[in-house]
Amino acid sequence: MPSAEHARPRILDLDDLESDIAPLFVIKTGQTALAFEPLFYNESFRQLHLHGSILAQNKDALLFRSWAQALGDFNPEHEFGGRTWIAESAGRNGGWKVVKTKASKERMQLPQIEDEDATDDDGRTPILTRSKTEFMRGIKRDRKISLKDIPRTNLHARWESIQTMMEMSDVGVFEYNSEGKLLHANEAWYRLSSLPKEGEHPEFSFMDLVYPEDQPLVMSMWNNLALGKSVTFEMRWKARPGSNDPAQWVLSACVPVFDDDKQLIGIAGNTIDINAQKESQAVAQAQVEALEQARLAEMKFARFAQVSPVAIYIYVPESGMNFVNDQFYELTGHAHAPVNQFEWFDLISDEDVERVKRDWGSMLRGDKTDAVQFRLKKTWVNQDGKRSNIWVQSSSYPELDESGKVISIMGTLFDISQFKWAESVQRRRIEEAWEAKRQQENFIDMTSHELRNPLSAVIQCADSVIASLHHLSGQQLTALHPDHDLSKAEAELIGCLEALQIIVSCSMHQKRVIDDVLTLSKLDSNLILITPMRVQPAVVVSDAVRMFEVECNQAGIQLDFTLDETFSGMEWTMLDPSRLLQVLINLLTNAIKFTKDRTEKSIKVTLGGSWSRPPKCWQDITFTDDDASDLNVTDKSEWGEGKKAYLWLKVKDTGCGMTTDEQKKLFSRFSQATPRTHVKYGGSGLGLFISKSLTKLQGGSIGVNSTKGGGSTFAFYVSTRLAHPPAGNVSARAVQARPVPHRTMTGEQAMQMITLNVLIVEDNLVNQKVLKKQLMKFGWNISVAGNGQEALDWLKDSVYWHNETDDATTTENKHDLDIILMDIEMPIMDGLTCARLIRDYEQQGLLIAPCPGPSPHRRPSAKSISPIRTEEDRRSSDAQTVQLPTSTSHERPDKQSLRLPILAVSANARMEQIEQALSAGMDDAISKPFRIPELWPKIRGLVKRVANVDTRAKP
Repeated sequence: MPSAEHARPRILDLDDLESDIAPLFVIKTGQTALAFEPLFYNESFRQLHLHGSILAQNKDALLFRSWAQALGDFNPEHEFGGRTWIAESAGRNGGWKVVKTKASKERMQLPQIEDEDATDDDGRTPILTRSKTEFMRGIKRDRKISLKDIPRTNLHARWESIQTMMEMSDVGVFEYNSEGKLLHANEAWYRLSSLPKEGEHPEFSFMDLVYPEDQPLVMSMWNNLALGKSVTFEMRWKARPGSNDPAQWVLSACVPVFDDDKQLIGIAGNTIDINAQKESQAVAQAQVEALEQARLAEMKFARFAQVSPVAIYIYVPESGMNFVNDQFYELTGHAHAPVNQFEWFDLISDEDVERVKRDWGSMLRGDKTDAVQFRLKKTWVNQDGKRSNIWVQSSSYPELDESGKVISIMGTLFDISQFKWAESVQRRRIEEAWEAKRQQENFIDMTSHELRNPLSAVIQCADSVIASLHHLSGQQLTALHPDHDLSKAEAELIGCLEALQIIVSCSMHQKRVIDDVLTLSKLDSNLILITPMRVQPAVVVSDAVRMFEVECNQAGIQLDFTLDETFSGMEWTMLDPSRLLQVLINLLTNAIKFTKDRTEKSIKVTLGGSWSRPPKCWQDITFTDDDASDLNVTDKSEWGEGKKAYLWLKVKDTGCGMTTDEQKKLFSRFSQATPRTHVKYGGSGLGLFISKSLTKLQGGSIGVNSTKGGGSTFAFYVSTRLAHPPAGNVSARAVQARPVPHRTMTGEQAMQMITLNVLIVEDNLVNQKVLKKQLMKFGWNISVAGNGQEALDWLKDSVYWHNETDDATTTENKHDLDIILMDIEMPIMDGLTCARLIRDYEQQGLLIAPCPGPSPHRRPSAKSISPIRTEEDRRSSDAQTVQLPTSTSHERPDKQSLRLPILAVSANARMEQIEQALSAGMDDAISKPFRIPELWPKIRGLVKRVANVDTRAKP
């Protein structure tokens, strides 16, 4: 307790304290080491910057703060920071304490009292801080307790007994004096603290045992003890040597020890090891926290599941549904009831139950399943006002045990009715759009068909009449009627010829307009596809040029075709011949139109190649802007893996030519060089625009070079890849520089040199009659059929039909046949079906090409010797033997000759329709309207022996 001199606290005058030359600070009494807060520093204290020193977290600072708070009441002075400090109470009720340095650093020396009984005879540290004599003297002074009757021998025995019990206890017992110096401890305490029993223990040496973070707590407990309070607390000691624990937990119970004058003379207590209890407590605490976390997680999941807009369920195989949220009830329409009282599959629509059961069973076996979509029995009303079943998507996630067995399944149901309805609407609109597109194409096809069909008859009739009138010259009329003046009749004939030529010209113009409009419609709808195939470009171009021979001969135009030296090495390539020819024919048509009225009439077509893309300015040709060209068109798989190349075509004429301004207007939609062009030459202004678009689709470009009055040169190029010749191809068809037209036999002349047997399958009687009449003029044998079924019936009586029961007489009376000209749109059986059946009969062996040699049971005749006869053969005697390749009756023709040639002849001109015809089994196609000279290259390409006919003009 405080001494008498501290009983009267000094007056707390802050001004007096501020002017004091000694550094000082003021704290409130009753503070502990854990809450040390100086409330005032004077000027001397602030100048010396002592604040950080007294608040430092180290042992000396902790001891100083403890002294200032409590121990200063018993120890008047304390050395800290090289200064001697004193503490005194202040304030009216002593509620404040002033801690200051002494003016002199000389420390007060306390008298040392010798105690003869300080130790026992056996050398052990006594349990009391005073000797036995002093202890007995104090007892005798206490009049309340009389020991006169207690024998002295009993006290000694009692003391020895207490010491023995302390040593035998497993609880560490200790006693410290008020200065913090260890006075006595039993064996258990030394074992627990790992401190050596011998040797000096300096003041507050117990602080060296305490874990650093718990040192403020220990000093706070020491202060409480110094104030006369008993304490029991847990603290951590530093880990024992060799231990893996980070610290050692102990429980300490301490009491203050006072003398008879109520002065603190020591601290006594005991300490036990609670490390095991702390570990168990930590484990238990972790378990409690884990349980709490699990409880919180379960609460969060339950709340999440209840507020989730998605239906959530948990299914246990042994007991059924284990949990469903409110959204599950709302979505499925099931009444709120215990989840184990309803069957899961009762909620599903009957149409989907079996499928869901299969998926559910697969998942219960542990197999992974994807999200499943099915319908519920509950219905909803969509935006169209129609009621239908709700569609849901189920995503399930099975939980497996260690053996892989499914112990539960957690899943979700998501309402996808809106998406399904939107999908159905989108699908319906797509189908409607495709149906509208199909109907539009059908309308275009029908319109085109109806326009083309009569045009074919008109053109062919006009050609036939023109040819007939040309043969009726004035001399022939005079020979028939010598007495009449036939000049008037001859003039009428000339007028008829002119009128018929106008009919032909108008019909051809109408055909070109139809073709251009059809192509333009496809371009606008992105319906034109480039379909590459293995071809000989020189043959394709040569056949196209040959189609214009008659027209050029009539107009007196010299038409030449040459191969440029750059074409070498490109005999076989991959390209779309129809699109290439469409551009070339447009250019040739324009060249003829602008050249036929010139004095010098010449058109030259040149085919060449390049291994690199031609530049924008090439050979005086300026190509159009090719930024929109598909530069990678040949990278697709259908083009093959041959080397990349470019084919170019140049059409040079001696026409009227164009100025630079006029050239700039070309290649635009509905645009011509000048307004007078349409008045004088006609045309829609679509041809060159279409040609530009087609070259772009083929990875190329088109351009022109022209001078006014000096003719024009149009050129274009397309992308391609080299191709290998077809298997079994002995030699490519040779195409050389084309001779001058007047030195070459025309198509009509070549057609008169041979005799062919042709079956025309056509439902239009006018077209049927006109085409038959036109072909019969060349001496050909023509048969007709009104539809596909009639054609099949006719084939059963032809030399191609093979029947095991046929005899020599039956074979003798069969029809010869070389080629079928097949229309597509026909009643009863259309041309596509007929072609498929013909190919099926060939596969079955019912249709077999006749052997090239005469049958041993059949006498060769003019009708059956060969389907091909030249004009010279027709003029020879019937008895004359025709030289044919040798063949025995059992020899089979080669694979090529086994196929009956079928040429599609139809007004269906779209590429898709032509591809349908080829897929059905037809070999080639020609679109109506056509002229007879255009038909001849097609027939010559399909009938094998016609290709070898010598078509050179006779001198």
